Amino acid sequence: MALNIVASVSQNPATINESIDLEITVDDSVDNNIFDFDVLNKDFRVLGTSVSSQTRMINFKTTRQTRFTTRLIPKRTGQITIPSFSYNGATSNPIQLKVVDSQSANSKQQDRDIFIETQLSANEVWLQQQVIYTTKLYLSVQMTSGSLTQPEIAGAIVEQQGDDKESDTLIDGIRYRVIERNYLITPQRSGTYNIDSPVFQGEILDRRRSQFFNQTKVITRTGESITLNVKAIPNDYQGHWLPSELVMLNDELQPRQDEYQVGEPMTRVITLSALDVSAEQLPKIDVNYPDSIKVYPDQADTHSSQRNGQIISQRIETAALVPTRTGTFTLPEIKISWWNTKRNKQEFAIIEAREIIVQPAAQSTSNMLSPPTLSDNSQPSRLNEPPCRCEEQSDNDTDSVQQQPSISSSPWAFNYLSAVITLLWLLSIAFILLLKRNKKTHIEQHTKAESNQSEKQAWVTLTKSIKENNPQGIRSNLPKWVKALTNSESDYTLPQALKRLSSEAIDQEIYRMESSIYGKQPQNWQANELQKALKQARDKYLISHAKQSGKLASLNP
Repeated sequence: MALNIVASVSQNPATINESIDLEITVDDSVDNNIFDFDVLNKDFRVLGTSVSSQTRMINFKTTRQTRFTTRLIPKRTGQITIPSFSYNGATSNPIQLKVVDSQSANSKQQDRDIFIETQLSANEVWLQQQVIYTTKLYLSVQMTSGSLTQPEIAGAIVEQQGDDKESDTLIDGIRYRVIERNYLITPQRSGTYNIDSPVFQGEILDRRRSQFFNQTKVITRTGESITLNVKAIPNDYQGHWLPSELVMLNDELQPRQDEYQVGEPMTRVITLSALDVSAEQLPKIDVNYPDSIKVYPDQADTHSSQRNGQIISQRIETAALVPTRTGTFTLPEIKISWWNTKRNKQEFAIIEAREIIVQPAAQSTSNMLSPPTLSDNSQPSRLNEPPCRCEEQSDNDTDSVQQQPSISSSPWAFNYLSAVITLLWLLSIAFILLLKRNKKTHIEQHTKAESNQSEKQAWVTLTKSIKENNPQGIRSNLPKWVKALTNSESDYTLPQALKRLSSEAIDQEIYRMESSIYGKQPQNWQANELQKALKQARDKYLISHAKQSGKLASLNP
């Protein structure tokens, strides 16, 4: 029996931006991937294909059938040819599909029952400048179930911002329920992006089918596509690329006073704020403090929030400053370069240099509590000793008194009290040393456990950026992971982290990643090889570290 393939559509003519089903039936049991539906991408949005198979036996005669159902949304009006599909010598007939505008369709009112509107906060941005993409779903009928897809944009990071917002509005006298959803788009390459609208698929009540029972109808809606133009980094720009409408840099020194003392800690908080960029794009703030000031930095705090339709990102760096000698010292100028997207030119956010005066430390009151010392020629006061009547003593008596040992002039109570105080002091010192030793052991064990947990968390975060193929996230999270892996107290920059890993494979993948973003001819880059190289480096380090720990344990049972 010859193989037979039949193709059909659920409706013809079809309506622009409304889904139809293409059904292809094969009179045999076949694999699910025998047909390539990518040929339809030129004229349709292909939402997916479902495959079902059926076997029948009638009068001992077995028949098999495989059905392919593909949901399509036409991209344009006019005459569209659905090509033929072939398998094992059999070929389906091509289909001439007519696509009409929704305004000329008989279902004009039905189309207005549910529809989608989309918009961008800006249609032209610079590379890595964030833009808000807003989707609004309008419903004037009762919906039993439904879902709205997320826009997928090759070469850009798409993140949903916050929860859905619901409201009501009147359009031409009809009350609509409006569901608004915002997405944050960060383009990772320059050029033109064609952003297809999210697709809504759901079931609504169709009371026209029956007067007595509520029946549902499956519907699909999509909005208009939008074009986003992304401009490349200017050739004459220098420094860390930071595109924004506004960048602010300020600091605060606590406590606020005219003069400070040697050894007196002060806290400096530096805040970098920018509009329409992600917190990960904000650069690390490097300050070259004088050698006479010790610096103890805290972990930087980065966060983003949305206000009045704009993204506000901040990086807050806090450090304790301790002057080690007296004098007048200069806290140097801090300068951050950025690209003004309104004026289309490079600008700088600056904190001016400032001077601080450091005075000698105040005299410690601990010296006032020190016990007095006796000189060699001094004598203790004679307690409980009767006064001497020198006028009645003879010369011989005077000589005998002068020849007495000096201990006879020292009271036994003073010597006994000194011995007791000395003994108590020694016992206190021994007790304090024992407490410090136990506390140090506990802190070391706790720190080791925290270090292992911190490394795992940093690795999970880095792996997530790699799986999302997010170069900006990789640039930010890779140094943090290396810091946690090596248990370093200081932060790493990306070059320092790569040097610490010392892996040629990782260096090459990072170079390819940077070239795909900032090269003159940006290309698509996949992070699969980078993930393999990083995993090998991590396993090698952890195994080596575990072996060293085992050797130390054997030496110190």
